[in-house]
Amino acid sequence: MDTDTRDPRFDGEIAPYRQPMVTSIGIIMGFLLSFLANWAVDADDQPALEYASDYAVVGTLLLSVTLFTVSLFRLLNNRIVADAGARYQRTLHIYMAAIVLAFVGLTGALTV
Repeated sequence: MDTDTRDPRFDGEIAPYRQPMVTSIGIIMGFLLSFLANWAVDADDQPALEYASDYAVVGTLLLSVTLFTVSLFRLLNNRIVADAGARYQRTLHIYMAAIVLAFVGLTGALTV
């Protein structure tokens, strides 16, 4: 019985998948960094991080930006790896975790 559950489409070149991810990372990270900068500037003589919920939101968004940066590094790294498909799958999981954290952080910012 074959237990290999990998999708054979990802065993070859990942170039068609790379460019859309790089573009979306740039757009989302730009939005997140702009959101954080505006939040810090609009504090009006009060500290931007005053409550525990503020720290939670900023921590979540900064973790998301960090994961996006790791994803971007993995996508742009030009070293040849033996199993490009497996590397892409891991990068995709990091990318999706970053998106989920970004939406959780932004939802928290809007509801707090």
